[in-house]
Amino acid sequence: MKILKFFFAIVMITLLFTGCKYSFIVPEEVPVIDPNDPNAVEIKFSSDLLPIFTNNSNCTSCHNTGGQIPDLTAENAFSSLNSTRYINSGTPNESLIYTIANPDTEEHQQKKYTATEAVYVLAWIQQGAKNN
Repeated sequence: MKILKFFFAIVMITLLFTGCKYSFIVPEEVPVIDPNDPNAVEIKFSSDLLPIFTNNSNCTSCHNTGGQIPDLTAENAFSSLNSTRYINSGTPNESLIYTIANPDTEEHQQKKYTATEAVYVLAWIQQGAKNN
């Protein structure tokens, strides 16, 4: 009986130390882009924003030519977004292209921006939403 208790104790101790595994989650480092800083990095539509929409079909799986509006394919994204419907230059943080897929909203149920992508979209609007 003592051998059985000893064996049971060894098994329990082994399970205690091997059964728990903690995976460290490194928090995303979100850049800060000050719209009033003249030396702030310029967000470019072609190199910074377009990949947000097109990489891994993030947005273009639904927002493509003939699909959901706006059309966010590489060929049509800027012309589809370049309207007061999606870009509010007076109040950039109220722009639909920023608020709909924002990570803090419940409005868009499919894919959302990461915190960094949301900062880039907002900064691009604050910098004038240029086709660069």
